[in-house]
Amino acid sequence: MNQEKIGKFIAKCRKNKNMTQQELAEKLGVSDRTVGNWENGRNMPDLSLFKPLCDELDISINDLMSGEKIKKEQYQEKLEENIVNLTVDNKKRFNKRLKLFSFLLVFLLIIFIIAVYIYNFYEIDVRYDGRVMKCSFNDNVLTYKIIGSSVMKTDYVERTINGEKYMFFHSTINIYNKRHSNWEYGESLAKVINNEQIPFGFEWTFDEEKDKSQKIYVYYTNKSLEKINKMTNKELKKELKKSFKMCSNEV
Repeated sequence: MNQEKIGKFIAKCRKNKNMTQQELAEKLGVSDRTVGNWENGRNMPDLSLFKPLCDELDISINDLMSGEKIKKEQYQEKLEENIVNLTVDNKKRFNKRLKLFSFLLVFLLIIFIIAVYIYNFYEIDVRYDGRVMKCSFNDNVLTYKIIGSSVMKTDYVERTINGEKYMFFHSTINIYNKRHSNWEYGESLAKVINNEQIPFGFEWTFDEEKDKSQKIYVYYTNKSLEKINKMTNKELKKELKKSFKMCSNEV
């Protein structure tokens, strides 16, 4: 169907009835803007409005779909043509909606996959908590502990400045495990209150340092270890003030 032709026909019939767009809109229960869009060929009237619109304009549905007054001898031919056109138009609209629905479905599926991936694998930085993170030196052997949680991923980097070794520890946890971590920590606190052994956590014991004269300082940093590795010695000294000193082998 030719929307532009139909729109001009609606406008012509309305004017022949000495009606404004507002008056026609009120009779049909729509806005004058809607009527304007019909007449400008932007939109077609809804199928449910075909008969009420034709009744107001004193035309047949066949006239409306043709965009002109149909002569009697052409009526059957135009009716068949309009039925075919309506079927084709409806099929096009259906295919357009189907494509839009398929696009939205794929888009939502991608969003869902990304959300699942983030929830299961995306790691977030764990800020320093002295109640959970402990370290100590015994006979120049470093022991690093995470108390009350077993699901944090912990690593470290070593940097040497002026012959002194600095070890920076940092923990991460993925979103999926964060709830588990909170449960473990709460359970561990309950065990502590009851003077029972803490059930969760891990302990990391390093080999004895061969050079016992070397000073070793252990820090926890809230920054990623990748950033720590990229810092110059000057930047690292500034970072020491922002990090948390946990222990050293100083007597």
